[in-house]
Amino acid sequence: MARVSDEVLEKLKRDVSVRRLAEAKGVTLKQSGDDNLLGRCPFHEDKTPSFVVSEKKNLWHCLGACRAGGSVIDFVMRAQGVTFRHAVELLREWIASMPPTLRRNQAPESHVGGAPAAAPASGR
Repeated sequence: MARVSDEVLEKLKRDVSVRRLAEAKGVTLKQSGDDNLLGRCPFHEDKTPSFVVSEKKNLWHCLGACRAGGSVIDFVMRAQGVTFRHAVELLREWIASMPPTLRRNQAPESHVGGAPAAAPASGR
């Protein structure tokens, strides 16, 4: 299999919002400080918010039980239980079908239908 190019990875990390992926997974995010959003982690039982999203960096991190974090690719891998390559494929398919207004560098909207984090794993 061919290696996923750095350009493809950077495009996904630039154009897909980790905030929108988290919200599609059911996470309610609230402003915390100037630069971060805070919510309950979707990956473990979380009684108090421990899931931090940096919109500026487009990264996420759980300060609670799972201590996981990373980019949109890491989020999809964890949410779907898929490999790196499969997460990249899901994100590429999703971004290809996404209207430009839903991309990260566009004005935010609440609609996140069909996000890979909300879709069932296809078993690839």
